[in-house]
Parts: sequence; C-alpha cells; structure tokens
Amino acid sequence: RPRLREKSAMSFSPTVTRVIVFVTLGAFALTALASLRLFSRAIFDRDTYFSARNTQSGLALTLSFFASGIGAWVLFAVAEVGTRAGSIGVAGYALSGAAPLALFVLIAPYMRSNLPDGVTFTDYIHKRFGTALAAYVGVISLFYMFIYLAAELTSVGGAVVIVTGLEEIYSPVVGTAAVTAIYASVGGLPVSLLTDQFQGVMVFILVVILAVAAFVYVPVPEGALATSGAADATLGGLNAAIVLIIAVTAANMFHSGYWQRLWAALDNDAILRGAVGASALQIVVIVLVGILGMLALAVYGDALFSPNYVAFLAAFFLVAEMPFAWQVLAVIAAISMVASSVDTLQTGIAALLSSSQRVSLRHAQILTVLVNIPAVILASFQLSVLSLFLIADLLAAATIVPLGLGLWRRTHPMAALAGCLSGVAAIIIIFAVAGQVQSGSPATGLAQLYGSLDPTSPTLLAAFLLTPSVSGLVTVAASLATKYQFEGFDARHGAVHTTVKVDQ
Repeated sequence: RPRLREKSAMSFSPTVTRVIVFVTLGAFALTALASLRLFSRAIFDRDTYFSARNTQSGLALTLSFFASGIGAWVLFAVAEVGTRAGSIGVAGYALSGAAPLALFVLIAPYMRSNLPDGVTFTDYIHKRFGTALAAYVGVISLFYMFIYLAAELTSVGGAVVIVTGLEEIYSPVVGTAAVTAIYASVGGLPVSLLTDQFQGVMVFILVVILAVAAFVYVPVPEGALATSGAADATLGGLNAAIVLIIAVTAANMFHSGYWQRLWAALDNDAILRGAVGASALQIVVIVLVGILGMLALAVYGDALFSPNYVAFLAAFFLVAEMPFAWQVLAVIAAISMVASSVDTLQTGIAALLSSSQRVSLRHAQILTVLVNIPAVILASFQLSVLSLFLIADLLAAATIVPLGLGLWRRTHPMAALAGCLSGVAAIIIIFAVAGQVQSGSPATGLAQLYGSLDPTSPTLLAAFLLTPSVSGLVTVAASLATKYQFEGFDARHGAVHTTVKVDQ
C-alpha cells in the first residue's frame, strides 16, 4: 500500500501559501464590496440588516442554503465517516443535510404567517413559550453556533497547514475571520446572501472536480476496495446513519442563519425550491467526499487508525498524492467552504444576541466582529471540537421535540420546559448506565460525553433515540395534566394569548 503523506511532496513556500489565502479572501471581499454599493441604502435599515425580508428567490436560496451548510468540516468529518461507517454511514450524512431543510419547508408557512416580523428561532420561542424557555433555547443556539464557528476556523487552519506545509495557522484563521467579519458587520444578512451565491457556485465546482481528479490520480491497489470492506454496508454504518440524521437535523434547527433565510425568502414557494436545490447540491458533495474517505481506506488501510488515529485527514492524504495545481485548488476550496459558512454564523450569532430592539444597529455591527475573537483564540489551539459538537447535538436533540410540540395548541410553556430538562436528564442517565454496564462505573460512561465522537457507538445511538422520545413524552403528559390551550399570536404586538378552560 502507498505510505501516508500528510504533506505534499512539493511543499508550498510560505509566501505562495499566504498569497493563495488572501487572494481568495480578497475575491470574496470584492464581491461583498460590490454588494454594498448596490444595496447601501437598504442595508442600514435594522430589519433589512438582520432579515433581508421577502427578497430572496428560489435560486438565491438554493445557493445560500448550500453555501451556509457546506463548510470545511465536510472535508474532515464526512471523509472520516467514510473510513469508519462505509456507504451506509455516508448515505446517512447526506440525508442529514437534507432533513433539516425539509423541516424548514414544512414549518415555513406557519412561521411566516404567524410571525411575519420574525428573524430567529428564539423570536418564535419567546412569543409561544415565554422568556424562560427562550433564554434556555438562546443559550443552546449560541453554544452550537459558537462551536460551529470555532470548528470552521480550526478547519481552515488545519486544511491549509496540512496541504501546504505552512508552519503557522494565523494567516488562514485570522485572515478568514477578519475578512468575513468586516463585510458581514458592515453589510449584514443582505451581503452574506449575495456572497453565498458566488461562494456556492465556486465550492460546488471545486469539490466536484477535485473528487474526480482524486479518483483519476490516486492509484488504488487491485482488489483493495473489496478486501478493505471500504464500501460495505454494516450495522455500525446503520447506527452512524441514524445518529447523524437525528443529530444534524436537531442541531441545525438551532442555527439562526437558517432561520434568517426562512424570512428572507420571497414566499413559501421560494423556500421549497431553495431547499430542494440545496439538498441536491449537498447530497452530491457529501457523497463525493464520503467516497474519498472510502477510497482512502482502500488505499491506506489500517494506517489511518494505527499507530496514530488520522482517519479525519483521509481526504487530505489523497490530495497529497495529487499534482501541485490540484493542491492549490484544494486550498482555495477549503477557504471558500469556510468563508461561506463563517459569514452565515457571524450574522446569525449577531441576530441572536441583538434580538432585543434595545440593541442598536451599531452595537449589532460591533457584536458581529467581537464574536470572532474567542472563536479565533479557540481555533488557534487546533483542538478537537468533535466532543463539543457531540454535547451541542445532544442538547439540541433533548430540546427540539418539546419546541416542535409548540405547534400543538395544548402544549403548556412549563410542560415544554420540563420536557427539555427531562431530555438533559435522560442524556446523563443513558451514559451513566452505559458506563455501569460496560465497566462497572457510571463515571466512565459520563466521561464519554467529553470523549471522541464515535457515530457507530450503540450508546450514542441509544442517546439520540431515547432523549427526544423522553422529552416529547414528558411534554405531552405534563400538558395533558393541565387545561391550558394556546390561543394564537397577537398580530400587532406579538403577544401570546392563552386561556385556561375550566370545566363547569
């Protein structure tokens, strides 16, 4: 088998690497500048800055949903799943990208009709359930998006270093954060949406041609695909598929960037067309990168797992086998993927933190910049954020069913809060019981919550199946124990009207 090569045989000079990074980022900055010149008057209206309300066509949303969701995490996580969970695991990851968009299509008419002035998910939660649950959901949303932001910046630093041999990560990490923060803070959501169109087309084309080139340039030993079991359908792969669909779907419902686009759409039909188009593009990209992971397993075999675990670098080992020009394209693709998702996260976090009308537009712009500072600091350590993603995904899974039950008029706000908290309790109990069964110590199981993310784990599968079930059952049972009924939203003030019906 070929030996693993983390870096290309022809290393880039530091100067060449930095030129590639900043020319790519400069292209995005110029796109944003052109957008600002076109929309300078509207952008400085607070509502337009956060929502770009009723402006986006189906094609624009296709590219925006796609660009916002396809970050450089795909090159690491999806390829790793390809090495560990095979074809079924990759299929699960592909479906996990489409599932939350399908949910947005289903709930968009209700949200846009009842909350025509909405911006984020917490707007709905506050008006349907009250301040306590809105604060709880806001914390989860903020935690998830911050970890996502740090993960993307970590990914761009790691990708550039691995491919080019650059000995520092600050150029790609700080450069990407700074450039996107500048245009996102000045232009808000309208500029993010317009840069998404350029970035979306660019990312899709680059990933497709890089994947095809890898299939051409990387030599696969005869019979290796069959003997390695790289594409085999396994029980572990099925576990991974179920976990990924639930985890990614639940977590993305807490992504403010997606909710902003729901209200930015021209109409419900635009959301449908955008979701269908983006799902198709995401499935193509995720399947191609997953196949690269399976190809890497066939080529390198156990060297991806022992003596050091490097399966998350599977796609980059293949890039290292390719000619220099293809490696340059790989760097450009990684930067493009990160920039497209980072500016969405920056504007989404700013919208979440600025939900109060008391926060001025100027303060919102400052917040858009400031959220990058702790994310850059965390990314500079190049730590694994998989465990933090796992915690965020589990919290989202514990919370999403009670919130979804808000569409049922009988769901009581306190019952929904109890359901969310019972979901968190279920997570702790499941991992504690697993630790007791596996090693005789509940603490060992709880330690897995801060261990490595193994999507094939039966414990993780049990957690993602049972946690939303428990939280939903508690919410329903507690609601039925009351005579509460939700009477709808006040169109003028957004207040919740409720009534308690007492039997005579």
